[in-house]
Amino acid sequence: MVSAAQALDVRSKMVGVLLRAARIGAGKSLKECAEWLGCSTHVMSLYEYGRSSISLPELEMLALLFDVPVNHLWDEDLASLDHPKASPPPRQLLSLRHKEIGVLIRQARTRAGKTQAQCAEVLGVSPETIGRYEYGDKPIPFTHLETLSEALDIDFRELLDKELPTSRISLLQPGSDLLSPEESWARLPIRIKDFLRHPESLPYLEIALRFYELPQDHLRQLAEAMLSTEE
Repeated sequence: MVSAAQALDVRSKMVGVLLRAARIGAGKSLKECAEWLGCSTHVMSLYEYGRSSISLPELEMLALLFDVPVNHLWDEDLASLDHPKASPPPRQLLSLRHKEIGVLIRQARTRAGKTQAQCAEVLGVSPETIGRYEYGDKPIPFTHLETLSEALDIDFRELLDKELPTSRISLLQPGSDLLSPEESWARLPIRIKDFLRHPESLPYLEIALRFYELPQDHLRQLAEAMLSTEE
């Protein structure tokens, strides 16, 4: 069962993601925000990465600086309705996607109870290479990604960037239509069904739903924040 501390930690990271997105959207630096609040840039960075919880008065002051409604800094649904931001440069986007996929691979490996050495053996590479894949330091070759997905029981479609038109098309190809609830349930692995039947799983599902509803760019930032915390 998820603890209160874990739930608060996840929520702090989500608020931090929205805070960082609003700061970048407003064209403000960490230094400008720190001076505005009368704190250090280190403290501001802790807020954005969810390592320290920001107070409501501080959120209100930052909303004033960013010229956004204050609840945009904690409600991802409202924040996603804000003015669209320019897309990051392709090089930056690639780097973010490599890190995002790496986080998903690492989470799946942990769930499957496998070591980096075991995954390395499947691919015929070193454990160090698996580590670089998981931290986004080295792009994962497509064939390696397919093999890891199969070995770690990952639905490959979950690795696609769903904001890209090409990803949407591939997901809507004939044969990839949405299944009925009964068919969807029948295709779930037994361990997932057992998890869903357990009442204590509800808090985890609620957290997963919040992640699912996050805009893709916010999810990338959250993945970076969580990866940075693990380091």
